[in-house]
Amino acid sequence: MCELQVVKPDGTILAEDVVHIRVVDDTIELRGILGDVTTVHGRIVEIDITKERAIVEG
Repeated sequence: MCELQVVKPDGTILAEDVVHIRVVDDTIELRGILGDVTTVHGRIVEIDITKERAIVEG
């Protein structure tokens, strides 16, 4: 399985083991493999599956 680590551009970790990302306007819902949900404000600037990482700024 391919879980993502979601980080800010400076490397600060927002969420780990993310398997589902839902975007509504400027809100991003990050759902983890165990069902935990983290909500952040901003926009996705990059998703790199090979590095298992998504970058959110804002």
